[in-house]
Amino acid sequence: MKKIAVLAAVAAALSALVASTARAGLISTLLPSCGATTQPFAQWGDSDGYCAFANNGFESGLAGWNASGDVSVVSANEPWYVSGFGTRAVALGAGGSITSSPLPVGLLDPWARGFVRSAGANGALRVQILFRGLLGNLTGILNVADLAPGSYTSWAPSAVFPSLLALPLGTSSAQVRITSLASSGQWQVDDVYLDPMIVRGS
Repeated sequence: MKKIAVLAAVAAALSALVASTARAGLISTLLPSCGATTQPFAQWGDSDGYCAFANNGFESGLAGWNASGDVSVVSANEPWYVSGFGTRAVALGAGGSITSSPLPVGLLDPWARGFVRSAGANGALRVQILFRGLLGNLTGILNVADLAPGSYTSWAPSAVFPSLLALPLGTSSAQVRITSLASSGQWQVDDVYLDPMIVRGS
């Protein structure tokens, strides 16, 4: 009887270990790491942890970004230097668009945020989140926000761009695409981040 009791205890312990490992694996799958997180918007009351897109301040030109249309890197910078000292920002003319490199996300809804300024733009700045699967396939596109130029006549952190919906099934990474809908003037963009819902402020 003692042997049976010992075997039962061992079996129960193994079962608990397997269940714990499975739960850890599931959590790891749901919340993959996108790298180090910072709190670049804390001084504006947003204490969530964000991951920086590659070359998010455009100090290396357009490296890490795909650009189309009227896009250039200019001598400008958001004045708070949340990513460290810099001297560059990206300028989007009429129809200009940039798309970041991907960052890993889990099965929760991420949001994006950055710093923007209207330099005489007569139309909105559109922000979209692109969801991709393990093979790089597009799993969904979400139109997140259209920013009005009158609200950004000087550098300011953008409104939070929530994705609003759970990620499409099979999603493993997300990109941000930013497009000027203006027909004249420019939008300037700097220091773009993704909040993958891995680190949440209290």
